[in-house]
Amino acid sequence: MSDAPLDFPALANLPSPHSCIVNLGTLTEDLFEAYRSVFQEYNRAGWPIILDPVGAGATEFRARAVANCLEWGYSDVIKGNLGEIMAVAQWKGGKSRGVDSIDSGSLEDRDRLARYLAERESTTLIVVTRLRPRKHCRCDRKRRCHQRRNQHNHCQ
Repeated sequence: MSDAPLDFPALANLPSPHSCIVNLGTLTEDLFEAYRSVFQEYNRAGWPIILDPVGAGATEFRARAVANCLEWGYSDVIKGNLGEIMAVAQWKGGKSRGVDSIDSGSLEDRDRLARYLAERESTTLIVVTRLRPRKHCRCDRKRRCHQRRNQHNHCQ
């Protein structure tokens, strides 16, 4: 609702039940510093925080932001794609490709990763992942081939 640090104490102390989503998608240096007060105020008030570590492993700045958020306070939910969750957990191979996820490991490996991070942070973890591999071609509903091939039996 707000990315103004002066709003955080007032918003955290609203009487009706609510939560705060800390989305690192449009992260700036000022907002990064302001998130410290989000964690302090919302944890003090007892309202849930949902951490969305967008692009967590893409840059050193984002990696530092995620690590600091985990130090500053408790997140009730951490939600991210596989690459982001791997980066948050500092799991081997946890490099994100920008905002896109990476596909690696078996379903059992992914489950082990999710359980590890959820237990380490004592939180609920949401891993947004594709269970089946993508088809070779991503065709739209009108069967136009995005690979721009004349012959594309692979997508029919």
